Amino acid sequence: MGKTYTSIDQVNSDLEILKVKRELHYQKVFRSVENIKEELSPDRLVRNSVGSVASYVKSSGNIQAFLITYILKRFFKRK
Repeated sequence: MGKTYTSIDQVNSDLEILKVKRELHYQKVFRSVENIKEELSPDRLVRNSVGSVASYVKSSGNIQAFLITYILKRFFKRK
């Protein structure tokens, strides 16, 4: 059941509250869209991908040992 108003001031007060709530929701949606656009930018995608690979290599001892060995072999073959 709806709210019963006894004066126009109560109606205006509720309308003002709803107007502020609507603006807050709009700002939240706008901020969310901006964050999504920022997260999906090409430079951010590349940075996140490189960071993920680097953290995987750091957490994996075998891959890390293989990469270090490979890099050292390549380095010493040049000289």
